[in-house]
Amino acid sequence: MTVDKNEVLAVPGGFARAKDADPASDPSGAQPPFRLPLVSVIVVNFNYGRFLPATVQSVFGQTYPHVECIAVDNASTDESAAVLRELAARHPNLKVIFRTENAGQTPAALEGLAASSGPYVIFLDADDFLLPRCIETHVFVHLSLRVHVGFTSADMLQLAGDQVVLGTEHDFNRVLRTRRGARPRAVRPYLHPIGETWPRPGFDTSVLDALRFVRRTRQWVWAPTSGNCFRRDALALFADNPALLELRTGTDLYFCVGINAVSGSVLIDRPLAVYRMHGNNIFTQRPQLNNVLPYKEGGAGDSNRKARAILVDHLAAHAGRLVGRGWVWIEFLWLLFRLDCSNPEPGAPYWSRRSRGAAALVTYYDSISRVVGSWAIKLWLALHLVPPNIILGLGQKGKRGVPPKGR
Repeated sequence: MTVDKNEVLAVPGGFARAKDADPASDPSGAQPPFRLPLVSVIVVNFNYGRFLPATVQSVFGQTYPHVECIAVDNASTDESAAVLRELAARHPNLKVIFRTENAGQTPAALEGLAASSGPYVIFLDADDFLLPRCIETHVFVHLSLRVHVGFTSADMLQLAGDQVVLGTEHDFNRVLRTRRGARPRAVRPYLHPIGETWPRPGFDTSVLDALRFVRRTRQWVWAPTSGNCFRRDALALFADNPALLELRTGTDLYFCVGINAVSGSVLIDRPLAVYRMHGNNIFTQRPQLNNVLPYKEGGAGDSNRKARAILVDHLAAHAGRLVGRGWVWIEFLWLLFRLDCSNPEPGAPYWSRRSRGAAALVTYYDSISRVVGSWAIKLWLALHLVPPNIILGLGQKGKRGVPPKGR
């Protein structure tokens, strides 16, 4: 992939502002010293030209005043290019990136991320759309939290054709059906102190009573891609993984699982976006039904196992981002243990097939031992039944462990 060969269509313009927003100014006409955060919405599209007008309009129809939209077209072969050019002419604050090749969802999302600038980011699938108060609610929750999590995840409606067939998302309900994660003292309603009045009169602040904090989980408990609003600094901890350029799908799993393990997340028990079902969805090809998977697990397009594996590799390669910055070595190794998974590479050594974490610690031993300690890593590996000759060879000049396949 060569980013500089892609065509970028951008019409100058600062940020989108809702028509009823109340921009602040003092008597001298000077701008206020600070404003509400910009939210970057990144729309990744491949051959969904028929859905794009509703999707893009849902971004610019938000009640929140500060929004930018970047649409990344993944070398579509349908009418998408013409539709996007028309939308860019209609919306001065829409930037469109036309990729020359389709390398998958993840590289396109990362290119959109690089072209955006907001401290909050939403990745919006081109076949989904946002409800009008979506961004306003996500930002209000983030600014009202006393625990600064890496992302918020809101419930989604499920739409078939023009009919709402389900009012909630299945995996999301794993937490909501219990009282786990309810922390009423961890929030207080935000009121913007200078300039524009925000939240606006009539905004439902009771959404703060419908939050659940998520910290440690091996299960997926969040909404799909379009239901999540990320902190940019949380994404930055994981977005520079070169292996992501080979990950066609599974972007949301990679970021959600990794960010949640490090800084936690919050579930918002309100539907703020709409998941559209049309038969070509990878993970929800039909409305969800209790005890029946709505997709073929491990089928074409399912890159979730690979996403988990490269997440483990990335954490092992960058232990210094956490250890010494609020984390101690034992917490980091516990983090790696919680996120560990089987190695999806068929050619991996026999001792690493059940533990990608073991393979990653062996591969990055020289760098990670400097921040975690050699004996702690060797103990971790011994507990994972790594052969003694592999462990004893670590750190010796001219001897290296076997890297995870495909790196």
